[in-house]
Amino acid sequence: MRVRKVLTLDDVAVEGKKVFLRADMNVPVGEDGQIMNSEKIKQAAKTLKELIERGSAVIVGTHQGRPGSNDFISTEAHSAILSEILGTEVNYVDGVISREVREEISNLQAGEVLMLENLRFMAEENIEGDPKDLVNTHFVRRLAPLFDIYVNDAFQAAHRSQPSLVAFPYIKPSAAGRIMQKMIAEMAEIDAIKGKRVFILGGAKVSDKLKVIVHAIKNNKAAEILTGGLVGSLMALAAGHKINGALKRLRDLDLLLPAARDILERASGRVLYPVDFVVKDEEGELRTYPVYAIPEGGQIVDIGPGTIEIYKERLKEADLAVANGPMGIFERPESRRGTLEIVKAMEMYAKESVLCGGHMSTAAKLANTKGSRIYTAGGAVLYGLAGLPLPAIDALREGVR
Repeated sequence: MRVRKVLTLDDVAVEGKKVFLRADMNVPVGEDGQIMNSEKIKQAAKTLKELIERGSAVIVGTHQGRPGSNDFISTEAHSAILSEILGTEVNYVDGVISREVREEISNLQAGEVLMLENLRFMAEENIEGDPKDLVNTHFVRRLAPLFDIYVNDAFQAAHRSQPSLVAFPYIKPSAAGRIMQKMIAEMAEIDAIKGKRVFILGGAKVSDKLKVIVHAIKNNKAAEILTGGLVGSLMALAAGHKINGALKRLRDLDLLLPAARDILERASGRVLYPVDFVVKDEEGELRTYPVYAIPEGGQIVDIGPGTIEIYKERLKEADLAVANGPMGIFERPESRRGTLEIVKAMEMYAKESVLCGGHMSTAAKLANTKGSRIYTAGGAVLYGLAGLPLPAIDALREGVR
């Protein structure tokens, strides 16, 4: 069956139309609630600028953080930053589908921009489900009649199946924004690389990483997977090592541990975990311990030197290396060595290297990498290269024309 192409801004007439632009401006936020890095906002501004110049009235929606996290903040600051970047006023409205918001959208004129409140402040936006069911959410039904064309430029969230990402294409003419267009093309280019693929997976989003591991192995998208961070600690525990103390804060450990054991059994020899760790002991000293001798009261902060050397050797055989998530607690300068060494080794040894997600993008800058592909998108890149569906892109392909 012939796969339908994703329409882009070159294929739709947005002039004089009201456009809902689903962007991804989910930016890093400090403990004080201030935006730390506005790179994603700068990227999103490119498509927005084109829509303004073509005479569209634009409603901008983005999520920011997750409920309960310190970065779950209003998008009012995002609108101020956008205004500075564009040199034109981006009006912020305190709501998503309230009467005030609907009136503001109805009065929006060509060339004007309205920034909605954090979409995840709407409970329905935190639901993941079948797009055909999400079309019937109160959020989608209230917002859809107020605009003419839907543009999705949120590639970074393309692996999520939430209302603002997947529902509108089934009821409104839709197109990919410039970031989405670029990333679809680049993902196809990367996925076409032949030879041995090595995934390096770290960080704290353990359930997502386990899903990637399962599908990458099943779909033969990765020959080997090297793990670090909480993912590596979980795998070491699944292999029988006594490091429970290092995983006290890991949510759903009782569910994740059996899944990790199953992965090690089914993918014997293809999923590697650290052989040693850098551990902060109860006196605050950093010491290296083998995986079989982690002290109960210690805190794992990085992979150890033995692990670094083993992972370097595995990377020497890679035609494509893809990394997401740090090997240790990257926020602390003293526990960045493992991540930075792996980033350098990827560029040195792998024929093609991809660094994706916020931490790895930052690590690339610190390591002064020159030849790697670097993306702020983490989960979407991983899902795509592991052979997992990207629902937001599927919706753009399957939606109304």
